[in-house]
Amino acid sequence: MSARKKNRFSLKRNNVKTFLFFLIFTSILWLFIQFSKNYTQEVEVAIRYTNIPQDKIFNEQSDQTLRMVLNGNGFRLMNHNWSRPTLQFNVEDAVINSGDQYYFRVDKESSVLKNKLDFKGRVLSVQKDTIRLKLDRNLEKKIQVKIAEKIQYAIGYGSDKGLVVSPDSVTISGPSQIIDTIQYITTENLNLEGLNVNYTSKLDIDIEELPATITVTPAQVEANVLVSKFTEGDQKIPITLNNIPEGTEIKIFPKEISVVYRVGLDKYNEISPRDFMVVADYAKASEESLFLTLELVNKPDYIHDVRLQVKQVQFVVLK
Repeated sequence: MSARKKNRFSLKRNNVKTFLFFLIFTSILWLFIQFSKNYTQEVEVAIRYTNIPQDKIFNEQSDQTLRMVLNGNGFRLMNHNWSRPTLQFNVEDAVINSGDQYYFRVDKESSVLKNKLDFKGRVLSVQKDTIRLKLDRNLEKKIQVKIAEKIQYAIGYGSDKGLVVSPDSVTISGPSQIIDTIQYITTENLNLEGLNVNYTSKLDIDIEELPATITVTPAQVEANVLVSKFTEGDQKIPITLNNIPEGTEIKIFPKEISVVYRVGLDKYNEISPRDFMVVADYAKASEESLFLTLELVNKPDYIHDVRLQVKQVQFVVLK
């Protein structure tokens, strides 16, 4: 490349640089001039309350935003556009305190308002001159945990205690008018099939239907199922007669029946006829009937699928 061409190329490049410099400089100058002018703008300010008493809880019906018209140069307003300003009110500074409601004055002429907003311009107007805070009584109580369970054991297996939940209750807290209506809480569903070994898992408390103001502690419970081999057993149990009128003698046929049940192998030899009671209540028999209905009123807690092989017995009144 010749020297003349090199000089011409260098001159063009310098001209471009000079043009870009003046373009950027004039743009910045124009922006500075524009932002130095005064503007009027409506903004929405978030409201935050501090020093709320520990036995109270925030009510969503409280004022949470405040619209106002601000006047100031572009630099001052730009700050409020980039980050939404927050207006704080200390509960202890409320001008009116009527039990669960607190009221705060908003004076657009007050320097306190501008200081809270960190705004150096003018506040031309505010949406309202009084802000209301509503608080609810914060109530805490324990409620039962219920699990929607569907457990199917493998053939020859079962559980003495079934599903055991730990803890069996949780603590809920929130507005008293809501807490008073909640009697129990549920977890996610538990579906098990072909269970033949011990089972343990964490289940989340179902809070989807609860209002956002309600907190639950703990957020999980532990579900345990102790599984063991099961077998079928039976016992011959004498029938006990109840409510026989004085001076009346009654004979029943048969005098004892078989009670059939399922039980864990480790408990099989611990069961005896003394653990059961089968009752026939004469007071429940109709005058035309020749049969008494049997009722199993006592049995061990750890047996399952209990049934009486005979549901009724025949009776004869001897006078």
